[in-house]
Amino acid sequence: MPKTVIVIPCYNEEKRLPQEEFKAYFESRPEVHFLFANDGSRDGTLEMLQQLTKNYPQAHVFDGGKNQGKANITHAAFRYALTHLEFDYIGFFDADLATPLEEIDRFMQVVEQKEGLLMVCGSRVQRLGSNIRRKPLRHYMGRTFATAVSRILCLPVYDTQCGAKILRKDVAETVTQERFMSPWFFDVEIFARIILAYGYEACMDKCFEYPLDTWIEKGDTRLKTKDFLRTPLELLKLRRKYHREICRKIKEENK
Repeated sequence: MPKTVIVIPCYNEEKRLPQEEFKAYFESRPEVHFLFANDGSRDGTLEMLQQLTKNYPQAHVFDGGKNQGKANITHAAFRYALTHLEFDYIGFFDADLATPLEEIDRFMQVVEQKEGLLMVCGSRVQRLGSNIRRKPLRHYMGRTFATAVSRILCLPVYDTQCGAKILRKDVAETVTQERFMSPWFFDVEIFARIILAYGYEACMDKCFEYPLDTWIEKGDTRLKTKDFLRTPLELLKLRRKYHREICRKIKEENK
């Protein structure tokens, strides 16, 4: 398996983080490294993370200081890893493990089977044989959001917002040159920046949506009603920043 680092953004996770699941995975997959990124937690998260990782050399803690939001702490953790850790691929998973850690193995199987991939991203496709549990309202809101994002990116992407992605090291370096603009929808920016840096056709061919076997929605979502109400404005900002440049990139490739 290629050397892999998984970033786990953490905010007030002292009582929520499934520590035993992480410990079991540490012991079964010592070759996979983890970087727990503390985002200015106001509880005992930092101390808990330090205790959790002290007996596992493949587990690391990054303290981002004051609270800065998921987009910024993920960006900061990626930049820290690029400077301090050795790896071939880097990704991020949500701390509540809505996407189980076992999916990391399947992601990396895809990487090994499909040469030259830029990114593998989880996709919450409800289908026979899978265990995708999501509240109906959030599912339908997600489909509406995905349709809007597909138009912004000009990509047939099903699920940009699944909190499970793995990127090649050079791709991670490229997409984190600048901080993300959107506090919650930075995943969309990752796709946009890949298109602008590597080309539209490269993104179509070398970014792979992997249909997750398991994804179980946890009750303590960090997205509140006010965040959903801001979604149209956030999408408008993303469109203004990226859509025209993406269209120009597509035209250049089609000449």
